[in-house]
Amino acid sequence: MIVAEAPGKLFVNGEYAVVEPGRHAIIVGVSKFIRATLRPAVPAEGSTVSSPHFGSQPVPVLIEGDLVSIEAPGAELVRECIRVVVQLARERAIDIAPFALEIESELDDESGRKFGLGSSGAVAVVTVRALAQHLGLDVDDEAVYRLASLATIELRPAASCADIATSTLGGWVHYASPDRLAVRELRRTRGVAASLSDAWPGLVLEALPDPSSTVLHVGWTSAPASTAELVGTLHAGDWRSSAEYARFLEESDRITAALVVAVRSDTVDHALTAIRDAEANLEALDELSGIGIRTKALKALIAAARSVGIPAKTSGAGGGDCGIALAPARNEALDAAWRAAGIEVLNLHVVPHSRVGVREHG
Repeated sequence: MIVAEAPGKLFVNGEYAVVEPGRHAIIVGVSKFIRATLRPAVPAEGSTVSSPHFGSQPVPVLIEGDLVSIEAPGAELVRECIRVVVQLARERAIDIAPFALEIESELDDESGRKFGLGSSGAVAVVTVRALAQHLGLDVDDEAVYRLASLATIELRPAASCADIATSTLGGWVHYASPDRLAVRELRRTRGVAASLSDAWPGLVLEALPDPSSTVLHVGWTSAPASTAELVGTLHAGDWRSSAEYARFLEESDRITAALVVAVRSDTVDHALTAIRDAEANLEALDELSGIGIRTKALKALIAAARSVGIPAKTSGAGGGDCGIALAPARNEALDAAWRAAGIEVLNLHVVPHSRVGVREHG
């Protein structure tokens, strides 16, 4: 049996800049997981996949050559992840041994509430990890990231794949998105194996040390947001060619670089300054674009944190979901201020790099 785990993610900075190829972000893996359990299957029964999202019974996975079919609503990402691993195995002349794959999620609660922690990226990572391990493919973390990203880009060419990077590495991650159109063309012209070895223009994938002087606080507004919808609105704006947007991107990259230095040096004051700057930069983008990053509830989250002297900002697409704050220690006054403002304090912490990957094999 193989068990693969991947954490959810939260952006610290760069959530809108990173949709542009070569732009940078800093993200953290947090303590809610997607888990994939894979067992060898009897050849006569064929391969199956199970998930609460696909119904109560295992769904057949039909594999014919490089083609994969899963007849279940919402199974497109899992299908593409299986397909990219199958293609790699075929290129390496490895037989596809049948399997029973089960996917479980902690990224929403018992009532089905979603917190904006990047479940699709984590699902892609655990599917790739588990199946690659099952087939005996020798893939390191960067190869897992690349395989999961290749699958995602087939479905959503504009996806930054930052969630995949974070679910692959865990901990604090410095990331810059590759040119996804170039990556997709690379796969189509050179194949999957070459896509693992050839350069991806713009890509930065770096695991940062876990800082001991900085504690992440997470608040939830009780209003789930659609990342695809908000980022789609961003891409549709004529203002993306404006000087103001160019200044936003440059400032976002400057802040991310400052955060990377602060994390590496474990300098909490510099990290807090960067969060203040990041919040102001996103406010400027929201005013420029009018896409609604900062909802009334998220503004209340930021104001409540400021009232107790702690910098906070939206995390991810905004429009709902989560806000974050950094502090030198766990701050009960911040938690109380958030609750008084109607913000739910989430019991999340940054997951160390050592906590992700294949957890069990035997």
